[in-house]
Amino acid sequence: MKIEAMLWVLILVSLAFAIVSPQFRKYGLIIVAIGVLTLVAVIALLRQGEVATPVLAKVPPQHAERVDFERSHVEKLDKQDPDAKNRIDVSEVRFDQIRPSNSEPGSFDSIRARLYNDSARYTLTDYAYYLVVQDCVGTVCTTIYDQRGLASTLVPPNQARDVVIDIRAPETRESPLFKLVGAPKILLSIQGTRAYQAALVP
Repeated sequence: MKIEAMLWVLILVSLAFAIVSPQFRKYGLIIVAIGVLTLVAVIALLRQGEVATPVLAKVPPQHAERVDFERSHVEKLDKQDPDAKNRIDVSEVRFDQIRPSNSEPGSFDSIRARLYNDSARYTLTDYAYYLVVQDCVGTVCTTIYDQRGLASTLVPPNQARDVVIDIRAPETRESPLFKLVGAPKILLSIQGTRAYQAALVP
C-alpha cells in the first residue's frame, strides 16, 4: 500500500508541474502516463497475490442423542398387549436389600437390589422405577441425584430376583455425577409394572 501511495504522489506532482509550467508539460505528461501504468500494474500484482481466506461456516456442535431402547421396547409391547400394565398392581412389587455397587470414594455407578413380585398369578416382565440418592451428614439428608427409568426382568409369581440399576453417566463428562460428603442413603421405588403375555416375552 505504501508503493501505491508514493505512485499517486508522483502522478499528482507531475500533473501539477505539467499544468503550471509549460516548459515541463511534455515531460510531466510522460511521467504521469508512466506512473498510471505502473500503478495499474502494481494493483494487479497485489490482487493476484492476495489469497482469499475461506469463510468457515458455523457448524453447531454435534451431540450424541441418547436412545432409550427400553422405553421404545415397552411402548411397542404396550400396543400389542394393552392390559399388561394392569395385571400386577404397583403395591405388589417392591425393592429390598438396596446397596451401591462398583463404588469409588464418594461415588458409585450402579445400584444392586432384590426385586420382589408378590403377585400370586402373573410374572413380572418389566418395571418402571424412581431412584433417589441422598447425602446424609449427621441427621440432615440432601438429595444429590435422582433418576427415572424402565427395565426388563422375569420374576415369576411370589418370587424375587436380584437386579442391577446403572446410574446413567453423562456423555460429555468422565467425572462422577455426584460426590458424597457423608453417608449415602438410597431410595428406590416402583413406579409402574408390566406383565406381558408369554408369547411377547423372548
